[in-house]
Amino acid sequence: MKIKLVTADQMKEIDRYSIEEIGIPGIVLMERAALEVKKVAEDYLSDLKKSKVIVLVGTGNNGGDGLAVARMLQEAGYNVEVFIVGEKVKVTDDAKVNLNILEKLKIEVKEIVMVEELLDLKTRLDSSDLIIDALLGTGIKGKLRGIYPEVISIVNKSNLPVISIDIPSGVEADTGRVEDIAIQAKETITFALPKLGTILYPGAEYVGKLKIVDIGIPHQVIKQQNIDISLITDKLINDLLPTREKDSHKGTYGRLLLVAGSTGMTGAATLSAQASLKIGAGLVTVAIPKSLNSILENKLTEAMTYPLSETEFGTLAIAALEEIEKLIDNRDVLAIGPGLTARDEIDYIVTSLLKKTDKTLVIDADGLNVINNLEILKEREGSTILTPHPGEMSRLVNKSIKYIKKNSIKIAKEFSQEYGVVLLLKGARTIIATPKGNIYINPTGNSGMATGGSGDVLTGLIAGLLAQKNVDVRAATIIATYLHGLAGDLAVEDLTEYSLLPSNLIDYLPQALKVVTSDK
Repeated sequence: MKIKLVTADQMKEIDRYSIEEIGIPGIVLMERAALEVKKVAEDYLSDLKKSKVIVLVGTGNNGGDGLAVARMLQEAGYNVEVFIVGEKVKVTDDAKVNLNILEKLKIEVKEIVMVEELLDLKTRLDSSDLIIDALLGTGIKGKLRGIYPEVISIVNKSNLPVISIDIPSGVEADTGRVEDIAIQAKETITFALPKLGTILYPGAEYVGKLKIVDIGIPHQVIKQQNIDISLITDKLINDLLPTREKDSHKGTYGRLLLVAGSTGMTGAATLSAQASLKIGAGLVTVAIPKSLNSILENKLTEAMTYPLSETEFGTLAIAALEEIEKLIDNRDVLAIGPGLTARDEIDYIVTSLLKKTDKTLVIDADGLNVINNLEILKEREGSTILTPHPGEMSRLVNKSIKYIKKNSIKIAKEFSQEYGVVLLLKGARTIIATPKGNIYINPTGNSGMATGGSGDVLTGLIAGLLAQKNVDVRAATIIATYLHGLAGDLAVEDLTEYSLLPSNLIDYLPQALKVVTSDK
């Protein structure tokens, strides 16, 4: 199962279609949303008579959700105070309906328009137990205007638990950007589908626990939007993982050739090989400069090694190309790059292989760093997976790293479609793009994985899965990326993010597999 991720405009269109074309009244959707928030809020309130809630609302429909929540909590017996940032006369549509209901029920809604009126809010927060954030919703972009920054600052300094409605106020729904300040939520309740900004960094840091709730938007309305961005989940990995047949042998799970390593970089080759074996590849051969072969034979027990022609510097020589081509003949997949060192000979070898072989290619690290003619990618008959980090991507598309990070989804999608490759753009939220225009965002992983060698493990996982004949390039990349991060998340529970090593990712892979296959 995939969870679709939406932009603000996509969600706005889903809401509009549900209301105007299907005929579900907007006030009904707002009521259902408020009821779900009210249920979560009650988990934070221990004493019905004494618990006090501050509900902060804006003048838009997000504020309308907050006004409805305030009414429901008040009716349940909680002590509720409502503050609206802005003037009541500016409240429109369904939010106005809820404002009118509160006024008829004699529930006061205090305006905050000027800085002087913030003192009352600050005083009230001192004796409160919970804050409901219904200030801004998904419509904001750029810096916050008016008095909102001051309100959010007071909320964050209160150290009270905050439940944000749909998205923490101040976080851009499409990008996760926070231009100046945003609500630091304890929990965020988002409706129908999560917004991109709740998953992408830095927005994800403000979300707290993310809960996705169904408010009755028809599935067919969502489906017809053709949303092309998905969040990878345990369930999706469970569905994609190949089944290990009882009547099988090593050939069933494929033959992988890994071309890697140079003097001082045998660790990269070792990590990739071990990872590919750990994920279930049948036969793995590591082709390496010949002077390093004995080192690899000591490091690797389960993988085979093959010595290749080398330069005086302990890197692959031009003559290695013919040797690699012979090895490829009876292999299913070729992975190339980890630890090779970027030299002219490597450029020639990688370029030649891109042109000559129709086998599936996984290209990483120094294999990426020597690709200069991107047009070759379009001409390949075989499938290609590229796994750049932002620095490598910057070189490939001639854009700054800052630009790459700000526009990661756009860059990945355009590159994948233009050159016909599966692109894995590494980062705090790794992006996977396919030539068909589909995007997958990986939620697993942590800062402990930001160390040399982690990428080599990922390359090995992808290649090891691809060697297994019933796994396609999209599935292999998705599975490997998610399990790679999940193994890291499980490892840091024992080791901390400071002490996590790339080899630990391989050690914890079996635990990660158990998590995603618990009901397989």
